Amino acid sequence: MRVIAINPGSTSTKLALLNVDENGAAVVESASHKHPPAKTLTSDLAARRQLVLEKAAAWWPFEAAAARGGLVGPVPAGVYQVDRDLVELCLAAPYGVHPANLAAPLAAEVAERFGVPAYVVDPPTIDELEPVARVSGVAGIPRRSRVHALNLRYVARKAAAALGAEFADIPLIGAHLGGGSSVVRFCRGRMVDTNDALLGEGPFSPNRAGTVPLYGVIEYTASRGAAAAREFFGRNSGFKSLLGTDDLQAIEKRLAEPEVKLTVDAYVLQVAKYMLGMAAAARPRAFFVTGGVARFGYVVAGLQERLEWVAPVSVWPGEFEMEALAEGAYRAASGVEAARRIREVTNGNAGL
Repeated sequence: MRVIAINPGSTSTKLALLNVDENGAAVVESASHKHPPAKTLTSDLAARRQLVLEKAAAWWPFEAAAARGGLVGPVPAGVYQVDRDLVELCLAAPYGVHPANLAAPLAAEVAERFGVPAYVVDPPTIDELEPVARVSGVAGIPRRSRVHALNLRYVARKAAAALGAEFADIPLIGAHLGGGSSVVRFCRGRMVDTNDALLGEGPFSPNRAGTVPLYGVIEYTASRGAAAAREFFGRNSGFKSLLGTDDLQAIEKRLAEPEVKLTVDAYVLQVAKYMLGMAAAARPRAFFVTGGVARFGYVVAGLQERLEWVAPVSVWPGEFEMEALAEGAYRAASGVEAARRIREVTNGNAGL
């Protein structure tokens, strides 16, 4: 089965054509198109539409389109049929504006033009938290789940298979370490405990703050305002604030500097503490680490040293979003997994 995968980012649109079967997905061709940020989702959609349709025509034939999920609100994990309800929800953006909201509308146009089904796979707002994991220390401010769900669930399946087990049969704890730091505890194939990798809690990352002492957040917000605080804690914190750069390759070359080594050690400690904290609920069969930072050898070695006394640690460097999209489309198209409709889970029927 051939699948075209569509993954819009803030300044680029990544596309790939993949062959996929029961053994997994392999990229046949890929492309990435750069473009300036747009002022609105509607204008951004118009700017990307033609290039997506042109590349789809060049890669035809294919049997399905698969799109990265946008901010569609708290929903269960899985594959979603791209339909009018999903497209309208993504463009209305009641849960936040993000370039990923354009993926479903773009996939819908490909589906209509070429007569194939289109799917969204594991959107980032998956929320399967156990009730006990949702409680914070403040009434009216529950913990919420916003993580790199697409890559984490893909790697969790692969990590389980490498252990000779089914994803739904073993407890796992995984971390996606990239621009944000996502940590997830999997139980029975569900993400029952997570952090909020954007503006919530957890380890810091190249440019996000993670968990910060509240007094500092209050003082910064009081002096600068809420909008400035969101920008600072969400885009200009982490390594960028501590070392003046969020380029981890450059940071890796500076490990001989005491301040740099201390900061990287603090990052490793925070990731390990959060992963071990997840293990307080249930000892995992294994830990796994993925994302771009999984290529940073010093970080990986530090995590293995701190985690392996509890369970083995497997390392999956990079991101596998295109493969995850194609495999999700294959599961839905072949009947292995039933595709959900967004209306079914946004009218009080999400079962969360």
